[in-house]
Amino acid sequence: MKKLNLNLKDEVYDSLDRDYKNFNRLSLKCDSGFVSPSFESFMLAKLSDNTTFLTEAAVQHLMLSGQYAWAKRALDKDFPDVVAILISQASNYGFHIAVRHDWSVDELTAASKAWATSIVKQAKGDESQIDVLAAQIKSAAISIAKAEEALKTPAWRLSRSWAQQLHDAKIAVEHARGSVAREKLGSLRTLLTLGIAYGTVKEKDEKEILDRLRTRKPYLFEEEADGFLGRALAWYRSVFA
Repeated sequence: MKKLNLNLKDEVYDSLDRDYKNFNRLSLKCDSGFVSPSFESFMLAKLSDNTTFLTEAAVQHLMLSGQYAWAKRALDKDFPDVVAILISQASNYGFHIAVRHDWSVDELTAASKAWATSIVKQAKGDESQIDVLAAQIKSAAISIAKAEEALKTPAWRLSRSWAQQLHDAKIAVEHARGSVAREKLGSLRTLLTLGIAYGTVKEKDEKEILDRLRTRKPYLFEEEADGFLGRALAWYRSVFA
């Protein structure tokens, strides 16, 4: 192997030394796993007009990593942050991640994990990010009912109208008498059925409302009496109940 000795002025050597340190600093900033070349290797690259300054050890490290390590680390660090920002800011611009109104906490957790797993695998990402992404999805998700309220959807407007009609129907049944009260009870039952279907009324709430009315006006829940006398007695009870 040939050996070459150089005699350099101090200012020339200082300039080369600054270049060498800047090269290492910038390379390590891009890739913390970068293998820094020696000053002699850096000088050899300069003399060989090799502007990339990649030593054999640096090339071997790059090949063994299987991918550009600096890019992988950047994505591993930034990906969760980007997703968190996306989800947290979505509602400010009218977007929501909505879930079924009847899901339990366990069902929401399982669905979030399944979705996060699918995203990471399809993107061929690091599976260690699955739990992070699943937690962000779970924390950002809201009930479909809340999403509809925030977005003022037609369904939400209909539910608002329904709630007012239900309130009016309960008052109407309490104040009406006779056949009118029976008609109002029929309307009330229909509204309660719609509420259960939409998810704004639970079956126990329906039972409580009807039981309260049954206690105050039991005749409304009796079968229609047969015959003139039976109808007369039913009318009498409805008038004075």
